[in-house]
Amino acid sequence: MMASVSAFAAAAGSSLDRLDSALEGLRSRSFAVEKVYNDWRYLRILWQSYHKRSGAAAGLKIEATAEEIAQNLVRFCNGEKLGDKKSPESESLLELARDCSTKTKLLMAEIGEALDRLYLSWSSSGRDSSINSSFQIHLLSPAPLDVSFWPSFVKHLQSNVLRISRIAAEYLGSEHVTVRNQVYSLYDSLKSLEHYVAPLFSHRNFSSPGGAGAEAGATPDDALPSVDACLGHVVSVVLRIANRCCDHWLDCKTGQIQVEKGELTKFVEDLHHEIHPRNPYFMEFHLNFLMAIYRSSHRKDEDVDFVMQFCYYLFNFEGGDFRDEVSSLVTLFVKTNAKLDDRDFVQSFFPELNAVLTEMVSLFEANSREGDKLDNSPQCSELLTKICLLKAELLLVVQIHNINSSSSSFSSSSTMLSDWEDIIYECRELPRNLSRYFQKLHHDQIEDGKKMSAFIESIFQEVEFLYQSFRHQEITKSAVKNSLLPLVSKLVIFKEETFLMELLQLKNGGDSTFMACGKEQIALHLQKLKYISQILLDERRKDRESVFRPCLYFRKLTSFSYSFFITQDKMILSFSALLYKVKHLMKAELKEIIPEFPMFDFPKTCKLRFLDFLLTNLEELLTCRPTSIASVKQHFEEIQLHLKSLNTFLLNVSKLDIEKHPKLKDLGDCVNDVAYQVECIVDSIEVDAQPQNFFWLIDVLEDIRLANEKACGIHLPTPDAEVEDSKIVNQVPIDKLSGDSTPTTDEFVVDLEDEEQFTINKLTKGTSKALDIVSIVGMPGLGKTTLAIKVYNSKSVMDHFHQRAWCTVSQAYEKRRLLIEILNGVHGLTDEIHRMTDDTLEEKLKQALLRNKYLIVMDDVWDARAWNDLKDAFPNDGKGSRILLTSRHRGVALELKPDSEPHSLRPFSEEESWKLLEKKVFKGESCPKELLEVGKKIAHRCQGLPLALVAVAGILKAPVKNPSSWEKIADTLSSEVIDNPEAREARCKEVLEVSYNHLPEHLKSCLCYLVVLSEERDILVRKLIRFWLAEGFIPRPEQKSFEEVAEAFLMDLIDRSLVIISKRRSNGKAKSCRLHDLILDFCKSKLKDVRFFQSVTRSSEPYASFPSSDYGFEFDFHHNSRPVSFSSYRLAMSLKRSHFVESRPFGPGTRSLLFFASTDSEPRCPYDISFIRQNFKLLRVLDFECINVGVSFPAEIEQLVHLRYLAIGGYLRSIPPSIASLRRLETLIVKGLRGKIILPSTIWRMTSLRHLYVTPHIAFNWDDEEQLDGRSELENLVTLSRPSLSCGEDADRMIKRFLNVRKLSCIFFESQDSSTNGNQFPRLDHLIHLESLKIFYYGSPLNNGKFNLPENLKELTLSNFHLPWSHISAIGKLENLEVLKLLSGAFDGPTWEMEDEEFQKLKFLSLETLNLVEWTASYEQLPKLQTLVLQNCKELVEIPDDFAYITTLKTIEVHWCEQSAEKSANKIKEVTPQIKVVIRSSYSKSSGSIDEKP
Repeated sequence: MMASVSAFAAAAGSSLDRLDSALEGLRSRSFAVEKVYNDWRYLRILWQSYHKRSGAAAGLKIEATAEEIAQNLVRFCNGEKLGDKKSPESESLLELARDCSTKTKLLMAEIGEALDRLYLSWSSSGRDSSINSSFQIHLLSPAPLDVSFWPSFVKHLQSNVLRISRIAAEYLGSEHVTVRNQVYSLYDSLKSLEHYVAPLFSHRNFSSPGGAGAEAGATPDDALPSVDACLGHVVSVVLRIANRCCDHWLDCKTGQIQVEKGELTKFVEDLHHEIHPRNPYFMEFHLNFLMAIYRSSHRKDEDVDFVMQFCYYLFNFEGGDFRDEVSSLVTLFVKTNAKLDDRDFVQSFFPELNAVLTEMVSLFEANSREGDKLDNSPQCSELLTKICLLKAELLLVVQIHNINSSSSSFSSSSTMLSDWEDIIYECRELPRNLSRYFQKLHHDQIEDGKKMSAFIESIFQEVEFLYQSFRHQEITKSAVKNSLLPLVSKLVIFKEETFLMELLQLKNGGDSTFMACGKEQIALHLQKLKYISQILLDERRKDRESVFRPCLYFRKLTSFSYSFFITQDKMILSFSALLYKVKHLMKAELKEIIPEFPMFDFPKTCKLRFLDFLLTNLEELLTCRPTSIASVKQHFEEIQLHLKSLNTFLLNVSKLDIEKHPKLKDLGDCVNDVAYQVECIVDSIEVDAQPQNFFWLIDVLEDIRLANEKACGIHLPTPDAEVEDSKIVNQVPIDKLSGDSTPTTDEFVVDLEDEEQFTINKLTKGTSKALDIVSIVGMPGLGKTTLAIKVYNSKSVMDHFHQRAWCTVSQAYEKRRLLIEILNGVHGLTDEIHRMTDDTLEEKLKQALLRNKYLIVMDDVWDARAWNDLKDAFPNDGKGSRILLTSRHRGVALELKPDSEPHSLRPFSEEESWKLLEKKVFKGESCPKELLEVGKKIAHRCQGLPLALVAVAGILKAPVKNPSSWEKIADTLSSEVIDNPEAREARCKEVLEVSYNHLPEHLKSCLCYLVVLSEERDILVRKLIRFWLAEGFIPRPEQKSFEEVAEAFLMDLIDRSLVIISKRRSNGKAKSCRLHDLILDFCKSKLKDVRFFQSVTRSSEPYASFPSSDYGFEFDFHHNSRPVSFSSYRLAMSLKRSHFVESRPFGPGTRSLLFFASTDSEPRCPYDISFIRQNFKLLRVLDFECINVGVSFPAEIEQLVHLRYLAIGGYLRSIPPSIASLRRLETLIVKGLRGKIILPSTIWRMTSLRHLYVTPHIAFNWDDEEQLDGRSELENLVTLSRPSLSCGEDADRMIKRFLNVRKLSCIFFESQDSSTNGNQFPRLDHLIHLESLKIFYYGSPLNNGKFNLPENLKELTLSNFHLPWSHISAIGKLENLEVLKLLSGAFDGPTWEMEDEEFQKLKFLSLETLNLVEWTASYEQLPKLQTLVLQNCKELVEIPDDFAYITTLKTIEVHWCEQSAEKSANKIKEVTPQIKVVIRSSYSKSSGSIDEKP
């Protein structure tokens, strides 16, 4: 066997010998042959190494190629030339040389790839720019090499490199010196590489390379290349350099390229870079090489030999601090890599170590050229500090590994403690070395160096303390680990901060992109690091591992960034791309400890108004500068700047037809979402800053920057004329809005006389005396309710029935509410009635109706349940009583009365439609001719639907009316003729859609809010306005008050026929309002589309499965279920109180929470609402008026610092001083269920308060008044109800504290001061802004009875003063008084003689429960009176007859007075028929009309 191998080797050798002999004979005749000759010297050296490994495929390939080329050369020499025999000898030789060169080059490429195959397949980068598969050759199997070839291989390369120098001398003359020096430098580097690599491969501690595993391509560790792979890689690099040298030499010799100094210099520089340590890729190879050697070593205790050999190579055998620190660092890294199981983490150190060493080599080379010692430069000291930091981190990581690898809790393992002792020694040395190094830094860096040294020393002092504690078994292994993890993380973050601070200070060559974008990104990145530090310092966090893992990512990031910083000239990534990658990698990694921003359902409406609101809040927050935002104040200020810019942009966008610019709409939606995120994050930071809030803040700041950049890059088109016309409908300047919130004209309706008379006949005609049901059915919007109102108030119906009442049923109803509505109509309501049970209410109603002919209207009935619930309360005693029922469902009417066809209301005719539209738009005037045609077209397309007509009239009645804008509205309405109820309802909704789209954004939000409050059917205007204010819907006016602007908004909606006034106040303004059912349904669908409000009812999940009873609630949410979670921005919940409280709802992003109890009974049982603070931290509106919170004000509510509206109820006795923490509160409503409620003196600090309502009444705490620091006024308070004040000095002192109040309801009681100045009417004339005043007095009559009232007063209500009528003159002289209500003994005495020149502007007068007998007055003394109400004035004989001649008088109401007073009212009506008289009498069964529905 051995003989055959020898024979084979001899045969192979003879092939290379023959080739060598043939080339030797021809090389002098051709440069190309000379080049082939040199190439084969490399191949021969490789072959000599390969043939020692029997069967190496590479060796066989070399032999076969050598034999083929040798045969061609021999045939040429013998005259047996292949191919064209007629060619001249020189051309034939050149052709042959080219052929040989091509074959040789292919072979060298294939061998190079084979040598590099293991290394490149292991390397994650897969880099190899020169050798690739362009030759389309089949790769040889990787083969081991005998390392003895290495010295001769490199020396041959050196000789080829020197040939470049000779080329330079030959062609460049005296200019060749520069090239020669570079060549010699390359020569020296090759020599250093040869001296460094050879001893390592031949070290006695290694097994012979190329064992079976290596032959098969296996490595001892998949995370590292094998020694064979490293050897193959370096040989491949050298072979590539040799090949390039030979090619370049040949090109120069044959004239293929022009020999120029610059080109030749660059060529040598490129070659040198391939094998120079300053090349980060080659440095990477060296580090992998060292780790592979250590892994393969049999005696790892001698590994320092390898590292020192590497350091000699780097520093050219120079000593000093650099070499010592690098040697120590590399040794630690190699050991750590071999010891730790977490290869991924260890490899995260690799880029940073590579970058540090690369920078160090470059610095060493630069200093050597200048003749300086490396250790003496400031740059050296700076780099040494980085090395020390990296070393410190590795030391801590090794110790954590030691803890993880030990098994016992109190391990006394000698190995673990021994390793730790070694680490402690290094830990002590590091700060000392750092202190020495930073002394050589630049002067401006010394301070940073001291901080770094102190930081490292503090960390290692803690490490040593942990070591000693563990050594004495005072702490467990787990405790040590939990303490070490934050230390490592802090060190990682400190290093990243240090690196990024360097980048911030870097000019970066004036790179404008970096300066503009990079610094911002780096600053945000730095901020995130600070927030990570805060998480680490949080002692509450037990799971330190979850924090540690993302922090290890930071160390990867530092390595990656630092590596880029050092080698950026060779990397593809731009700096901006790096920052982008860093940001997104960080975001992904931080998910482990930082949750993503929650997916809240932010609203899509009122974008501009919300931005204004948000900017106002930000400005206020920044002005106050609470400590909670000190660390992020700069971010808030930048956000404010960007939002202002975006607000201006969106304002300009709002002037365009957004449907034509979808990109603008998308950007607007994006800005809207970002703005809501900003609000949530900013408010969260102020309330209870959590680590995630700061990360979300940085993310949203980046989003705002991006949105603002996009907006700034968009050129907005100029709005066209048509768009401007349409905007005229929408936009009305705030300060131009009408200050009069009373409609100037009555509602215009079209008389459907046939329909009205038909219904009246059904109610009043006929012989049946039994209780009967009359039904009106028809689709929504057809006018059923309007017709029922007209019938209800018709004279014939009023005269026919003794008692009448109205109730609105709707789809979701409460039996109790219906009973109370009907009782209010037939009996009136008292506190006693409100406290009755449902059964008692039903019996009470039955008794009130018994033996009376009554009419009950049940409006909007959806099914028979409502009738079945109420029918037992309606006595059928043969009096001819009737039930008038309206329903959109014909089947309901048939179910209640199967034997009678219900009356179906017809649509309007074309003529009736146009008549209604014309009246609504032009307010009784005629339509201009130019609008007549298009106006009738619009009326026609409303298909006879009254609701559609009045809705579209709301659009058409804009100040500017022209044919083009009307045509545009007509085009939005379908011209298709429809004739079925379903299609007509769809058409009505289509019109409503058009009307809604024409609303300004701020009115859309205002309208949608009415839907939320529709649970109460009739919505109190004052309550609605308070909500609008709290939600920020009302912009800050310049001249008017917030409330006046809000009233103008409401009147705008009413004027557009979208909102109906259901009740009016005494002054004629809207007291309550409601939505038409169809508009309500339409708006409910909008609520979902725009995510404005989420409505939760008993039919919503999970409440639908809850017990229906208030008792026996068995759900245990504390143990068996999570709280019911909501993501909505606003939440309206209509539930049983027990269901709501026990479910403990959770809405972390909810800003408004409105609760409506599903029963109206008094909440006698207190409920625990302590969960509100934790579950709804960001609330701005909280309406718990119908929840009994008990006797103590909930402390949790005081922590909801963003509240602007708060309403609660309960058996409260006082409000705590801490209520002042709600500094934004605008409306405070406290519904007490027993006596007075004491307010603290701190209430005067709540300067934002505008509306304060407390029932039954307020008492003030004067004891701690001196603690107010001079703050004793509520300058913004406009409504106050009801303080109870002692007449005299107490009242005077208190009144001065709310001088700007406009509406005051109060209780005055008799003063205990017996002096003549004691019990006097308080001086209210200081309240110059007061417009409405209600006073209830308790005590003996006042001393002088003199009223001190402000001249601006418009409404006055007095009760229980018992003053003689002569004192009323002071009231009569109030020039602006319009409403006067004298109640319950306000004045005493039988005679009231009115005087001239008094009450000249009075419009409404109510006299109730007075002992007045004779009233003397003339029409001239009440010239503006519109409404007179007399109630329970049992002794009044008559109303002055002269009142019949008051031209403005419209209504006289007489309730439970003397018959003579009733007769006098009817007598006045006979004289002036247009005066409406309403009578409720105790003496007869007849009663008058009621103008409005109850």
